[in-house]
Amino acid sequence: MKLIYTTFLFLIVSLSFSQAQCVSGDCENGKGKMVYKNKDFYDGEWANGYPNGQGIFVYGENGSNSYEGNFLNGNFNGKGKLIWADGSTYLGQFKNNTFNGEGILLWKNGNRYEGNFVDDQIYGNGTLTYANGDEYRGEFKDGKPNGKGTYYYKDGRKYSGEFKKGKQKGIGSISYPNGDTFKGEFKKGLKNGKGELITHNKTIYGYWLNDELNKIFIEKAEGHSNENKEVIMR
Repeated sequence: MKLIYTTFLFLIVSLSFSQAQCVSGDCENGKGKMVYKNKDFYDGEWANGYPNGQGIFVYGENGSNSYEGNFLNGNFNGKGKLIWADGSTYLGQFKNNTFNGEGILLWKNGNRYEGNFVDDQIYGNGTLTYANGDEYRGEFKDGKPNGKGTYYYKDGRKYSGEFKKGKQKGIGSISYPNGDTFKGEFKKGLKNGKGELITHNKTIYGYWLNDELNKIFIEKAEGHSNENKEVIMR
């Protein structure tokens, strides 16, 4: 799933002023509306012939895209709201036409991210809520869960631990709705490596392979333990 829509550069910088007409107000230093040959338009505050301050820029086929917020020398800069033709929306901080700082991104499919952005990428700390009811809270890098975080499944499971490129990788723990918990090593989003499984009546120390218990080292149940000295995988 692609997490980021690349923002459109403000088209004033690429359109010749000979292709535009100031239809109302002052489009040099003041408030005015500029309409371009392709019917895109900017309506708002101007300084030195460029959008500066608050305004709205409507562009694309039949005015299907819009940016409303702060401008600096013709660029999206400061707080603003960007709406795409498909209904997806970004509300937050911009710097030089890109998402930079705190913001909220809503996709047309119902996914929602709230947190930090760097150069149009989800990067840093945030919360990603999926349309299916799952939710991830934690660290991101290049638009994916990366670092430490917690993933809440809609079925009641909860994983807390390390992530790498969007997958559970490293040390973590997962709890289940029935009260069982697993603590140990993960790889490719699955239990892979040494771990400890605690249920209501026993504890198993063992080795997991692709989410399946592959080898039992020690099993404790109802006040006694069974230790298996043979360790076939490490």
